[in-house]
Amino acid sequence: MPFFLRTISVALIIWLFIPSRIQAETYRSIDSLQQVLKHSKGIERLETYHELVKSLRNIDPSKGIEYAREAVKLADSLQNYSLKARIIDEEGVCFRKLNIFDEALKMHFEALRMFDLTNDSVGISYAFANIGMVYLFFKDYENALDYHYRSLLIKEYLGDEAQIAYSQNSIGMVLVELGDYARALDYYISAMAIRKRLNDNFELANIYGNIGKVFVKLNRLDDATKYFELAREIYVAEKAEYGHSLIMNEIADLYLKKNQPDRALSVLKEAEAIAFSRNNLAVLLYNYKLQAAIYAQKKQFDKAYDYAIMATSAKDSLFSEQRTREMTEVKVQYETKRIDSENEILRLKLSAQALRLRYIFLSTIGIISLLIILFLVWRYLKNRRTNLQLAKLNGELEDRVALRTKELSDEISQKEKLLASLMQSEERFRAINEASPMGISVSDQNGLCVFTNQKLTQKTGISGNEFIQGTWHRHIYVDDRNHVETVWRNAHEKRLDGFEVGFRVRKDNKELRWVYLRATAMLIDHKFIGMVAMMEDITERKLFEEQLIKAKNKAEESDKLKSAFLANMSHEIRTPMNAILGFSDLLSSDDYDQTEKIEFLDMIKSSGRLLLNLINDIIDISKIEAGELKIQPISFSPAVLMSELQLTFRQQLDNLGKENVKLVLEYPTGFEQHTLFTDKLRLQQILTNLLSNAMKFTPEGQIIMGVLSVEGFYEFYVKDTGIGIPLAKLEVIFDRFRQADESHTRLYGGTGLGLAIVKNLVELLGGRIWVDSIVDKGTAFYFTLPKDKQDTEQLSMEVLSQPSKKEAIPDFSHHTILIAEDVDTNFHLIKTMLRRTKVKLLHAPNGLIAVDMAASDPKPDLILMDIQMPEMDGIEAMLKIRKQGNGIPMIAITAFALQGEDKYYTELGFDAYLSKPLSNDKLLETLKIFLAKS
Repeated sequence: MPFFLRTISVALIIWLFIPSRIQAETYRSIDSLQQVLKHSKGIERLETYHELVKSLRNIDPSKGIEYAREAVKLADSLQNYSLKARIIDEEGVCFRKLNIFDEALKMHFEALRMFDLTNDSVGISYAFANIGMVYLFFKDYENALDYHYRSLLIKEYLGDEAQIAYSQNSIGMVLVELGDYARALDYYISAMAIRKRLNDNFELANIYGNIGKVFVKLNRLDDATKYFELAREIYVAEKAEYGHSLIMNEIADLYLKKNQPDRALSVLKEAEAIAFSRNNLAVLLYNYKLQAAIYAQKKQFDKAYDYAIMATSAKDSLFSEQRTREMTEVKVQYETKRIDSENEILRLKLSAQALRLRYIFLSTIGIISLLIILFLVWRYLKNRRTNLQLAKLNGELEDRVALRTKELSDEISQKEKLLASLMQSEERFRAINEASPMGISVSDQNGLCVFTNQKLTQKTGISGNEFIQGTWHRHIYVDDRNHVETVWRNAHEKRLDGFEVGFRVRKDNKELRWVYLRATAMLIDHKFIGMVAMMEDITERKLFEEQLIKAKNKAEESDKLKSAFLANMSHEIRTPMNAILGFSDLLSSDDYDQTEKIEFLDMIKSSGRLLLNLINDIIDISKIEAGELKIQPISFSPAVLMSELQLTFRQQLDNLGKENVKLVLEYPTGFEQHTLFTDKLRLQQILTNLLSNAMKFTPEGQIIMGVLSVEGFYEFYVKDTGIGIPLAKLEVIFDRFRQADESHTRLYGGTGLGLAIVKNLVELLGGRIWVDSIVDKGTAFYFTLPKDKQDTEQLSMEVLSQPSKKEAIPDFSHHTILIAEDVDTNFHLIKTMLRRTKVKLLHAPNGLIAVDMAASDPKPDLILMDIQMPEMDGIEAMLKIRKQGNGIPMIAITAFALQGEDKYYTELGFDAYLSKPLSNDKLLETLKIFLAKS
């Protein structure tokens, strides 16, 4: 589609989907708000501006921008930053409606910054959603998904269902652009359920249309027709003529795809009449093109020509409207630049005013300086006269000098005595220096060392002579040398009271040691004469600090990984849970036939299996960490196992729409006859995880699963031609909670546990695993397993390949079973499982009632006892029933599934143990064993 048609289509979908009566109501609302604006003041006027901009964004966005700018000035004067943020966000929407996307994005980010400052969660969610819409127009789908997901997370926390549905629908639109139709359908269905619950018919019709378009992409034309018809019914009921005509075009296109041109033509005629009455040029253009194509197909070339001419005319009119719209966009852009220019001129005027003030200030300083100079000249002339008077006093001073000379001689004698005393003090100072554990140096006022003690050489590895000669700086590490020299020089030149500095030195030219220097000024009669510096070796302390930093970084990394894991887990749990809840709501509706409800049930089961696999991964990693995972080796054919996996994953690829991805199985000739002695279930789990990853990250190309027989072991591999793994991620790909892409904008799901489980399982089975990968080329995982000592012919391939025969349903009509279960849904599940056995069931909602019912007549033949119950748990209830001495068999039922649970419960006194989720076959098999005895 040409650019101008695509732009007009987006704008018309936003505006013309609004029914005509709502458009009229909007115009009336704008008139009313404009009247209120004339008479309101303060906060009321600001709120009126906000509502006016919201109303104008779909009708006259350029006018909305004008009002928004006035409103921002008013908000600044009122210091109401909360409403200012919302008005700026709405201004961004107006720019988006005018296709000025750069300005729109700038406005939304500014609003987001202000919402964040005011802790406005609702505003933040709206800003995220608007940013996501702009990125969708830019076709930056990764950022669009990121911001829509952030918006959805906040809206779910706030419980705003209408906005939740809006974000889900927006995410669906982005996923459709990415070609992820299955996930898009999940979000559309969830949004549909909310819109139904809220009776929001217009938005529901839009979602029906979106779902129909996805089914067209999936070539499920009948399903697409059904949803388009549902949308059409709403548009007819609500008199939404544009929506009606648009959806009729889509239905006609479907009939054309089904090779039903006559039905398509009939529908197009109806759509043409509606669109013509409203002069909807975009709808008429698409309608005329379809009719021209149909008439050409029917070889009615005159009519085909007429409709082609009509389509050209509609296109020209549409082009003219686009030119008018673009002129409006240019006008708004011009106004925006004009205002920016005016602001720049105002800024320059203010700068000029500041310069004038500075000039006045400097002029004043100059005048004052001139006055001071004149004063000094006057003082000089006055002093000159005074000097003449002083000359007369020189004679008197000479006499005084003679007298003073005699006095100085006496003072020198006294200072010689003081010097002797100082020399004694210096000897004591040297003794203290030699005894000090610190390295000490004394420098003069020029920074030259005049004294060092022996400890200084021991601490730094620098001789005392080098300190005295001033060459000690060359031993400082080159990266620290300039800084230390600058600090040392400044301290002496500026006569500082003291300073501290840490640096590295090359000790004995063999190793780097950290030295900490602390210096203090020396004063005599308040006069600076030098500095005393103390140095100590702090290498060990530095190493300890580095270890602390590494530990802190490791803890932060661990916390980050756990946070990422929790976020991924939230997403991975919500996705299938979303489908389960959504389809469960649809099952209660009478709008769907039995075939559709069976399809819904299949989707619920599929989502349930996803949840169960997720829980199993968590349990497995917990077992591995606790050392509870035990290996149960058996002899089996690996070729049969790999063939079964190939069939399973071929079906999954087809279901995901990846029919173009080849799935190849490779193994040596005669490998079918080989057996392997290891844990079959764990090998299946390893290959399943690796194949699932390959399937997820390979949009096209091929996936190869294979094995090589090497002396002493088998080398299994799974290769793909997918997106690959960055080299930096290969070292951590097997760590828990780590993934190749850990950002919030990941396009692929996952918890980050799969490969960690695979690595641990391979090592438990006695092998090793490694990976090779090139980005955009593909990935290959390899792992080895030791060969069975009896690696010869297949031991019992017939038994391994034969499916088990399904036994008939047993008749328990003469038996009574007491079920102690506090959760009603679990009781009804067991009741449904056992319905065909005709067994009589009793229900105890807690352990206390179970004890009472076990002692009452008629007594049950068997008790199924849940472990965790209120009032009294299952273990205590079992012990009390055992004390009654009635010998009733009791089977423990628990959701715990760790290794050794069965032994634990049988040692407590239970006769058997079953773990949830319950298997129907295992439950019946267990009941047959115990009821046969009774």
